[in-house]
Amino acid sequence: MSDSNERFDERQENSITEEENNSTTETKRDRTTRRAGKNRNLPKEENAEKKKKKRKKLTRNQNRIINILLAGVLVVFAVVMVISIINKQVKLTEINQQINDQQDILAEKQSLYTQLEMKIDANLSTAIIEKYAQEKLGMNKATNSQKEFINLSQGDKAEVSVKEHTNIFTDIAEAFSNLW
Repeated sequence: MSDSNERFDERQENSITEEENNSTTETKRDRTTRRAGKNRNLPKEENAEKKKKKRKKLTRNQNRIINILLAGVLVVFAVVMVISIINKQVKLTEINQQINDQQDILAEKQSLYTQLEMKIDANLSTAIIEKYAQEKLGMNKATNSQKEFINLSQGDKAEVSVKEHTNIFTDIAEAFSNLW
């Protein structure tokens, strides 16, 4: 893009310098005619050429100003982007630090949980329970003489009791009789 702009600028400068050379000779003639007191009004063609020359100078100056402004805008945009990237990196670093801190806290809590779980398991062992029952509660293990064995060789049996249907008056009478 800049190569094409440079070529365009070079072509404009070349055409302007050629016109300047032509116009410098004309301006010298104009000066001599003015000094001699001849016609001070320039011909329309020369006025038109001067106007073209001024326009070309203005467009060249305007192009330079536009290029400078464009470069300035690009620089400002680049600076804003760099600042934005740096800001995002700082935030990312802070968040990563918070994550690491929370992971450390989690590891500590898990370690404490494991220790407490082991302590509970140690306190609930059967040996400790038996010792507590003997020392604090005065309990002893059952001996064979205290044990009674039941023979279940006949299998399980169940009886279902069927209640007779009675009316409400008989139920009230039975309730009063059960009181005495």
